[in-house]
Amino acid sequence: MSIKLYFGYVLALLASGLVGPKLVLAQTSLTLVTPPNTIDTVISEVITREAYKRIGIDVKIRKYPGERALRLANSGKVDGEVQRINGISANYHNLIQVHPAINFIEGTVFTRTKNFAVEGWQSLRPYRIGYIRGIKFAERNTKNMDSRGVGDYGRMFQMLGKDRFEIIVSPRLNGLYQMKQLGIKGVRVLTPAIMRFDLFHYLHQKHSNLVPKISAVFTKMSETGELAKIRNRVISVTMDRAERKLPICDKDYACYEKPAGQK
Repeated sequence: MSIKLYFGYVLALLASGLVGPKLVLAQTSLTLVTPPNTIDTVISEVITREAYKRIGIDVKIRKYPGERALRLANSGKVDGEVQRINGISANYHNLIQVHPAINFIEGTVFTRTKNFAVEGWQSLRPYRIGYIRGIKFAERNTKNMDSRGVGDYGRMFQMLGKDRFEIIVSPRLNGLYQMKQLGIKGVRVLTPAIMRFDLFHYLHQKHSNLVPKISAVFTKMSETGELAKIRNRVISVTMDRAERKLPICDKDYACYEKPAGQK
């Protein structure tokens, strides 16, 4: 068969849908999305970058507000979400949930003026509640309460300070990080956490062939304790940087790769 006929044959197969382009060119890079400026997502960013590196894939990460990030991932304009809670695929049907969980968050109440025992979601009902738009666990569980989503943590804490919210619901680490970064005083954490949520990586269905490969890497990292070590390292470095009013180093992630003791 001549080269001309061969390429004509390949193009015909691609056009017919019988052969996908992934069978012709190996996947070498992915673009994932995640909400900006949160310590929880940075933990998973470091984890996913390392995991994909082990199967020869470079990961680029773009930051968008929560709901927009989900829609981009579901549309296939990007390749997936760094992390989300369990069950997102029920509403975003093009996203495949990858097991095992790679991280977790603790849904927590922050307040200036209230003091009550946190006993599940219904204990929040008497209060004006704020949360970050697109953070699904807060959005879903405060539905039909006096709750409102806002676009970013700075605005949310500002509204708490002006008593437009009586309480806010946030992942615990994110809230503590934002308080350090923004220099917020007079806000306390109520205990216990409302609920713990495991976090999973999601891929668009066009990359279904990668799911068993990356799942195997995450499983091994979990079994060897690497996931926990990365989590602890990112928390330590990021909180230290927030204390010194330094930003999250999510441009090149270099600060998370340096030996312990170096910032």
